[in-house]
Amino acid sequence: MAILSTGPIENNAVSDVRPTQQVTVKIDNRNSLDGSVVLIQGYNLTSTRTLYVSEQISIDPDQVVTRTYFANLDAFEFVFTVEGVAIEQTEISVWGKNETGQLVAAHRLVSSELEIEGDNTSVNRIYVANFNSNDVSVINGETNTVIATIPVGTNPAGIDVNPLTSRIYVANRSSNTISVINGVTNAVIASIPVGNESGDVGVNIATNAVYTANFNSLDTTEDVTVIDGLTNTVIDAITIPGLNFLTGIGVNSLTNRIYAVNFNSDAVSVIDGVTNTVIATIPVQVNPFRVGVNPATNRIYVSNFTSNTVSVIDGLTNTVIDTIPVGVTPAEVAVNTSTNAIYVPNRDTDNVSVISGLTNTVITTVPVGNNPNGAGANPLTNRVYISNQDDNTISVIDGETNTVIATIPVGARPFAVGVNP
Repeated sequence: MAILSTGPIENNAVSDVRPTQQVTVKIDNRNSLDGSVVLIQGYNLTSTRTLYVSEQISIDPDQVVTRTYFANLDAFEFVFTVEGVAIEQTEISVWGKNETGQLVAAHRLVSSELEIEGDNTSVNRIYVANFNSNDVSVINGETNTVIATIPVGTNPAGIDVNPLTSRIYVANRSSNTISVINGVTNAVIASIPVGNESGDVGVNIATNAVYTANFNSLDTTEDVTVIDGLTNTVIDAITIPGLNFLTGIGVNSLTNRIYAVNFNSDAVSVIDGVTNTVIATIPVQVNPFRVGVNPATNRIYVSNFTSNTVSVIDGLTNTVIDTIPVGVTPAEVAVNTSTNAIYVPNRDTDNVSVISGLTNTVITTVPVGNNPNGAGANPLTNRVYISNQDDNTISVIDGETNTVIATIPVGARPFAVGVNP
């Protein structure tokens, strides 16, 4: 991950006219084989720092993308977060323009002039929710060692990470809460009451909204709780008619769509992140359990617990375009956005099915520990992390060779895995 910034830019009015009225951002991917993803965030700088632009863009190989944003403000700043294989070949420039569209020399920044925020190195931290020990194990992805253990609520069953804010969100099923962890200090900074038996959690990094999957929701109670990641407060609750038993939730930050998995009704509910309403219901196979999303391809992968399959959903049409046989009792779904590979641990066959996102076929099966359930992928290191519930371990898979290269002891019954690349 690379984070670049224009730094604070003054734009005070001269003769009642601000020099810059709009900002043009040009992104150039010079890699002819691989793509990248750029999150653009614009801030209005007054007495506070207020986000007013947030757009995430997938940049194809050799593609040039241009965006123009309002900038008639006294002061502003733009921050660019770049991820993907082509990080080093993705260049960004920022151009201020006046009301007639002419360039403003003082507000022109090319790639070499953008400030580097932080050290721009991989964080490479893996977070494991341990269901029976009520804590989270923090793993250093470079050394494959546990560097911290963080107490959370009762029976943590889901976990997700916002790499832009370094916040980790843990769904505590028996506490009906979300624990918010500061990834810098490895301390819980908030405990947010949510719906009944919150078993999974998903983060929209573009909007900083957090969504829960509440398993034991009744017909007229909230199935999904919506949290503001800035204030750590509940801002909305979404009811999905029927006794659905939500077990999983996934987010596409590019399209602002949220996918809620209904275990009991064999369907996936599609939620519009702008209105927080259900806009589609997609039938899948028997007892869908968890979901993984590839924002770059707009494909959604749903593990069907009883059918022993993975349903592939086209996020544009909201239809199932393929069904892939995997092992017995498939659990979580991890997507490596850099390689377009999908990893599905199979509980009752003690292995991981590796799916090609290009062909929608299983390309190999990797033996792991006993009763694997959780899965997380680091697209920057091409490492995949599988939690083995009955062994209390994490299997580390090398995504290039698809072999287990390390086994890490963690807490009791590791259930879910989150990754901060």
